[in-house]
Amino acid sequence: MAFWVGYDHLGKLMIASAIWFVCWLPLCVLSFAAFCVPDRSVSVFLGVPLAILGVCVGLPVATAGLAHMVKELIDTRDGSIRTMFEGIRLYSRRAVGLGFFYGFLLSCLGVNVWFYAVKFGSTFPVLAYGISGIALWLLFFCILTGVVVFPTLVQKKSGVFATFRLAALLTLDNFFLVLVVMLHVLALTVLGAVVFPFLVFGYGAALAVLTGSFYEILSRKYAAIEVLSSSSSGVKLSPITKRRFTREDYETFFHDEQDDYLNRGFRDFLFPWKG
Repeated sequence: MAFWVGYDHLGKLMIASAIWFVCWLPLCVLSFAAFCVPDRSVSVFLGVPLAILGVCVGLPVATAGLAHMVKELIDTRDGSIRTMFEGIRLYSRRAVGLGFFYGFLLSCLGVNVWFYAVKFGSTFPVLAYGISGIALWLLFFCILTGVVVFPTLVQKKSGVFATFRLAALLTLDNFFLVLVVMLHVLALTVLGAVVFPFLVFGYGAALAVLTGSFYEILSRKYAAIEVLSSSSSGVKLSPITKRRFTREDYETFFHDEQDDYLNRGFRDFLFPWKG
């Protein structure tokens, strides 16, 4: 799905990715430059505010707008750059809230990982490294929730804490799937770090399409659970069967065989006009 969404809307996604890039990365570059200045006052009064603006404001706002655009592309098979700006308008406040919430949460967990291991590691090694290890796993888990948090925001339109709570539950319930998607995110990040044109014109859109498509498939899974478990469907399922679905189940209830994002092959890639 992610491949065909990107393939069908490549031009507008490249423009949207460039807008996403401009919204936050230049601020982070300027912040890094300020931190490199020997004068500490420049780092404190210029570097820190620029870093906060870039990471906690610009990045989440632009990502929410891009996630809203991808949602429209998946739902309607069409969309425009205007949809990205509409998403920014609709979700900017909650996106900024998520940015500061994640910034605070990750900072606290990171400090705890370092503090207990370094300050108390030699005095109370078992307790200190145990707490540090727990904080490290929580830090890793919070990073994983980032895979689904912005699609969750634009789909559910909930507040900051409700969005994070649902993203955390989805991550817990689909941990290994989220981990696989995170590995794809890391691969795209490495590609963006090596190939600058991709960083500008493709990286943001690739992340949004990948995570948006993943959320769409998850939503279909949970919709299938609800439909197949309901008494009105006339289907009785065992607890194990409720979580294992055949392709026929998805085709019967959600017509996946008619979804062109899921049923195209190499021939459609070579000859798109024959589709």
